[in-house]
Amino acid sequence: MNATLRRAVRGLSLVELMVALVIGSLLIVGALTVYANSRSTYAVNEAVARLQEQGRYALSVIEPDIELAGYYGFTNSPDTLRLVNGAAPETVLATAVALRQVPIPPAAAEPVPAPGLGAGATACGTNFAVDVLRPVQGSNDGFELGPNAGGDCAAFGAGAVTGSDTLTLRRASIEPVDAEAGRIQILATRFSSQKSQLIFADGVATGTLDDDRRVHDLLVRSYYVSQDSDEQPGRPSLRMKALSSAGGAPVFIDSEVLPGVEDLQVQFGIDTGDYDGDGVIDPAADVNGDGIPESDGRVTRYVNPDFPELDRLQVVSVRIWLRLRGERPEPEIDDQRTYRYADVEYTPAGGERQFRRMLLQQTITLRNSRML
Repeated sequence: MNATLRRAVRGLSLVELMVALVIGSLLIVGALTVYANSRSTYAVNEAVARLQEQGRYALSVIEPDIELAGYYGFTNSPDTLRLVNGAAPETVLATAVALRQVPIPPAAAEPVPAPGLGAGATACGTNFAVDVLRPVQGSNDGFELGPNAGGDCAAFGAGAVTGSDTLTLRRASIEPVDAEAGRIQILATRFSSQKSQLIFADGVATGTLDDDRRVHDLLVRSYYVSQDSDEQPGRPSLRMKALSSAGGAPVFIDSEVLPGVEDLQVQFGIDTGDYDGDGVIDPAADVNGDGIPESDGRVTRYVNPDFPELDRLQVVSVRIWLRLRGERPEPEIDDQRTYRYADVEYTPAGGERQFRRMLLQQTITLRNSRML
């Protein structure tokens, strides 16, 4: 065998083999690095997308109740509603004013419980279920529904999250329903006198029901944040206490809306009648001179739910914030941001810094805000 042939079949030298191994290793390491980074990016995007989806879902649950707050069938004038015995609707048991949770002076200092509703309807406070004059209600930085609320209306699990707000909304169901004993319902009449709008709870709706005379459920829903969720104690959740029926009587039932919501904050957009910004009601907005603006539906300021004499002003919109937290801590996260919204300033500390968070805000206008 000549020298030329021997050189052709001798193979790779050690140096050439080492160079090939190094190049191959670099390519493999690069591919693995790209894969790991892609996987990490995908996980981050998936976590962010999940929080966004959860936030959109929570807002989609609350938003219709806010938009329709104050809708009572064929009227958005709750002062025309009267509590009656369905079998004898001509007998008025209580007017809308008498159904208030907090009587207006010079009425009695304590509210008079609405007759015929039972203890379950008053679990969250005297007349809490039927205070139709307050379609929007809330508490600031604490779990507080109605005055005189009982233990049957306590927050779920270990209690409400400290510093979180509550939001209560009252309205009629959109679709008409059958009269049903044990449910608080509204008999709405389209063309008759406004005084024909009735509240009853005995399941008896006298007369013919048709497109112009129909029954709606009275919906009362209170949103709050609990320290626990149904499946994971210690994981906060957005919950709802809703007026329902059980055993043939009205009751409030607590249910979970969405786990992972660690704070709910609300502010109410009110019409103070001060359109020129001088700090007093404009003469044109106080026609009868009683100090209460005859609202034209403009928001002049946003206030917390504990704003003094809020029930004397017209709420025309609600601004809501939800702070969501990921399901589990992520070691690569160190959240040191300060979240400032509503009247809250929150900075995660300790192990809370390893949770992914998202803050959502939305302003929702009431479709049925009444022009006073």
